[in-house]
Amino acid sequence: MKTRFSIGDTIFWYCDIEQCTHQAKVKFVNFAGAGYPDINYEVSTVCCGKEQTIFVDENDAMKEEF
Repeated sequence: MKTRFSIGDTIFWYCDIEQCTHQAKVKFVNFAGAGYPDINYEVSTVCCGKEQTIFVDENDAMKEEF
């Protein structure tokens, strides 16, 4: 299955809680290919004041900050 990003790529996404854009390097790509493909990117970042592992949906991941 083809994904938009790979391990080591830097991705950006918008955080609704903090109302800002975050960035991090992809640590792992999770995907389920049965039926409708479900793809997300596992990243570690500081969000909401603490270090977290976050799963960013492929539809929310961006190549650059907006």
